[in-house]
Formats: sequence, structure tokens, C-alpha cells
Amino acid sequence: MTDLQPPDVEMRLAILRKKAEGMGVELSEEILNFLANRIRTNIRRLEGALIRVAAVATLMGNKLTVEGVADLLREVIHEEGRFSITIELIQKKVAEHFDLRLADMSSKRRPESIAFPRQIAMFLAREMTDTSLSDIGEAFGGRDHGTVMHACRLVKDRMEVDPNVRQTVGYLEKQLLR
Repeated sequence: MTDLQPPDVEMRLAILRKKAEGMGVELSEEILNFLANRIRTNIRRLEGALIRVAAVATLMGNKLTVEGVADLLREVIHEEGRFSITIELIQKKVAEHFDLRLADMSSKRRPESIAFPRQIAMFLAREMTDTSLSDIGEAFGGRDHGTVMHACRLVKDRMEVDPNVRQTVGYLEKQLLR
């Protein structure tokens, strides 16, 4: 019996480079990294995404941006995210990162050392899952949708002014996309 795991990011990146070279298409490292990080479940889906991107790149004369690729592959990326990232996983990663107990993610306690990491987790749940605001609030100790909206707005605002918050949220997103 053999345990077949999906290839890691480096392997997916190598596969993308080889396939793109075989197609005679030049894509930026930024686009290749985006594809390798976002499409993780299987190689066939990764190749399909590359073919779509290569076709559009050829038509547009290689003037593709990561945002354009994200828009082009919205359904594929959406499906990928649905299968792997859950609120529970987000809560676990955020709690680990901030050295909190998992129970703190849904507790009523509100010291800044717990509240802000919990708000980051709510923000990530909103950004990385299809879960409704009400369901996100429910997963965080029965909070209402307004609390989740406030948390998302607060984290977004702090990311704009504080590079440490922006870096932390980016790091957590990368950890979750592995």
C-alpha cells in the first residue's frame, strides 16, 4: 500500500515551469507562484488552469497580471478553497501562531491579546471560505454578523497602516494555503 500525497508547492512550481516551457509560453514567476499556491488538490486541475492561463496570455501578448489570473480562474480557486480551508483550521492556525488555546477563539473573553487574534481569524474565515457572516459568528462563540463585519473592517484597516499586522495576516494566509 502506498500513501499518495498531493505534491508540495516546490513540486507544483516545477511542474508548471516544465509544462509552460513545453507549451512555449512565458509566464511571470509571480503568476506561476500564484498557480502553485492556489491549486493544490491535483495535478490535472493544475495543468487545466495552466492551459487556460496560457491561452489567455497568448491572446493578450503575455500582459497578464495575478489579478487577471485570479479572475480567470475564479471558479477553480473557489472550488480549491472550499475543499481544504475550514473555519476550524483557521482557528487552529491563528491560535497556534498567537500561542492561544483553541477555546479562546470562541470564548467571551475580550482582552486585546485574545480579541485581536480572534478578529484576524474571523477576517481570514471571511476571505478564505464561503461561509456566511452569521455562520462565521456562530463558529466564534455565537457572535452575530455585525461583530464579524466589524472584525473584518478592523483587521483590514489595521493592515493598511501597520506593516506588522499585514505581514502576520499574509503569513497566516500562506500557512493555510499549504
